[in-house]
Amino acid sequence: MFLFGKKKEKTAEKVEKAPVVNKEELISQAEAKVQELEGTKEDARVILLNKIGSLYFQAEELDKAIEYYEQSLDMKKQMGRSYTDLMSLYNKKRQQAAKAKNDKEISYYLDKVQGMMQMSKDMLRGKM
Repeated sequence: MFLFGKKKEKTAEKVEKAPVVNKEELISQAEAKVQELEGTKEDARVILLNKIGSLYFQAEELDKAIEYYEQSLDMKKQMGRSYTDLMSLYNKKRQQAAKAKNDKEISYYLDKVQGMMQMSKDMLRGKM
């Protein structure tokens, strides 16, 4: 008689799959970008370093990603994707060190995170 509260049939929700990451393809793209670095000037070089770092990050090559992101931030201190990715990388490396019970590396990456936080404070205060 009354249709209130009638349950509707649930349709199967579409589950979106994350795109499959081809690690070898990402690494080859990063290596091609490294070749482009030779003739580039300051601003273009920073952009390339960030792209290389991002490709290595996606390929889960953490040490190489850190290397290129650090080079980028050494050249030009700026907030953005490279900054947040580098913070994530430091935290991942710290977690790996914690699992391995490597106190020296835990301390090293905690110091790196603190340095990044200090850099952001300095940038916000206009000291950079």
